[in-house]
Amino acid sequence: MDNMLNFLGRDSGFGKYNTSAFIEIDDKFILFDCGFTTFQILKERFDFNKYNEIVVFITHLHNDHAGSLSQFILYLWFVYHKKVLVISKCKNIKQYLEITGTTSDAYIVKDKYDDCIFIPTIHVKELDCYGIKLRLKDKYIIYSGDTKILDSYLPYVENVSEIYLDVSRYGGVHLKFEDIIDDLKELKNKGIRIILMHIDDYEYISKINNNEFIIA
Repeated sequence: MDNMLNFLGRDSGFGKYNTSAFIEIDDKFILFDCGFTTFQILKERFDFNKYNEIVVFITHLHNDHAGSLSQFILYLWFVYHKKVLVISKCKNIKQYLEITGTTSDAYIVKDKYDDCIFIPTIHVKELDCYGIKLRLKDKYIIYSGDTKILDSYLPYVENVSEIYLDVSRYGGVHLKFEDIIDDLKELKNKGIRIILMHIDDYEYISKINNNEFIIA
């Protein structure tokens, strides 16, 4: 069974490819986060002429999640003559786009989207951070963004098919994987597919995962 989302990168902030995922639905392209390594992959892989709507969800404003957002928007505007719909609850998202020189004609910012719930979570004290519960192709997913707590998402798991979850070997401002394995097994027993992302140590995570959950 394939995951709903496809990944352009699945690494932690200090890895080679920033964690970012996408889905194509008819003539719509939906992107989850747009870190500093993401733009070049988007440019090389996709012909954006075929999409009538391009949507980017931003979970928080760390550079590995929003670092090439402005570049992507400007590229679509000047090369493809397409406007991007940016969906985010981040309180500084508009200021972020302004100070990175993103022409206001090239995008629309909204903090709401059809069948979407933003889930406030805790990652770092400097930023407001959110997960996303979203309906895609008649199924609900949760995309955690970056988080150091699992409890933020548990009230929202009803009717969810897949959870894309930030995990780490070391913890700190991310979920320490070995501390939440039992909780994830309970979610899996409810029929929810768990997809691990934002990986900082693939060898370690794979070893203790023991093929229990999917690595993006």
